[in-house]
Amino acid sequence: MTDEIVELLDEVRLLFNRAAQVVEELHHGESVTAGMRAVLEALDHAGPATVPEIARRRHVSRQHIQVLVNSLLAEELVSTQDNPAHRRSPLVSLTPAGAQLIRRMKRREQRYLARVEVAVEPAEFARARRTLESLREAMGVAHADHEDPAVPAVR
Repeated sequence: MTDEIVELLDEVRLLFNRAAQVVEELHHGESVTAGMRAVLEALDHAGPATVPEIARRRHVSRQHIQVLVNSLLAEELVSTQDNPAHRRSPLVSLTPAGAQLIRRMKRREQRYLARVEVAVEPAEFARARRTLESLREAMGVAHADHEDPAVPAVR
């Protein structure tokens, strides 16, 4: 089954790269990158969060998210406020300008996706999502069980 997983992951990478390219093209006049957009979307979806919380949800490093948040702060698209649960980890939230921007970007993406024609039934999309979710979860378990010193751990 390893070959099938590799082929699927190759396709996921190609799709990810194409999706990032489309996002960049759709929003070329905006001041945000695809990574910054992902942080805006995470905050729009789940509300205020700390940098470590956003990083865990996105399965990326805290440092990566901090760089993106710093850029969003400079653009005044997010703000930080004291976090009653943790003194040293402020809550990051959308500013009105950030909320307006992510909603405008989502509307633009929805218009684009409405023009994308794929010969796939809705049930197949649901199955594909479940397959990718299962693979992601299994890779998380495999990572947690990782003990081979010849293979570097993935963080």
